[in-house]
Amino acid sequence: MVLALLQALPGFGESAGQLVGVAASVILALMLVALAGFAYKSLRGDGIEWPEDKEEGSPEDGVSRGSDDDEWEFY
Repeated sequence: MVLALLQALPGFGESAGQLVGVAASVILALMLVALAGFAYKSLRGDGIEWPEDKEEGSPEDGVSRGSDDDEWEFY
């Protein structure tokens, strides 16, 4: 069945191979752009923020610590 289809459409396999190559190139380019963006944000200081480096109860996260006798640790 597949062989008959490939014989009926000459050049189909070649054009399909070219489409796969173009799609792979686009995906690779997008991955490189994402990697460059991640590296830029990390080097500029706007990237990863570790929880240990934040001040406790900082207003930017919208979370405050409860009291010791409270059933919830954070609000």
